[in-house]
Amino acid sequence: MAPAGATSTSSAIGPVRTGAGAKDFAPFPMATKWNGLNNADYVMVVKAKTGANPREFAVTAKSSMVFWLSCIGTGTVRLTSPAIKLNWAIPCGNGDDPQGLTYSPPQSTVGKKIKVLVTPPAGGRWEVRIDEPESKTA
Repeated sequence: MAPAGATSTSSAIGPVRTGAGAKDFAPFPMATKWNGLNNADYVMVVKAKTGANPREFAVTAKSSMVFWLSCIGTGTVRLTSPAIKLNWAIPCGNGDDPQGLTYSPPQSTVGKKIKVLVTPPAGGRWEVRIDEPESKTA
């Protein structure tokens, strides 16, 4: 347990990336194909991307999607898509542990192009990846 008053840069909290490492994300920890909710195989459709400014991604809505989000800095990073009623935010930190959200868009949006916007806090850097169920073709 960290002592009272320890900050996020304290060695009592754990390893801290410094210099260039404090500005860059570690390699993405999840494979490009993985077994997810209800034993469904998920595949990456938007490769992990990073940035410091708001950015929009266009994807086709699926019945189930997994959004990954991480942030380096302070404050909160937000991922939104009004078309599928997505409004998700996570606190920023050291960027070592992306958080995932399995999301079921409204059925009326499935198969349609949607836009997903990532908005970082001032001075923050974000990382986003989007996965969907693997399509099975006979």
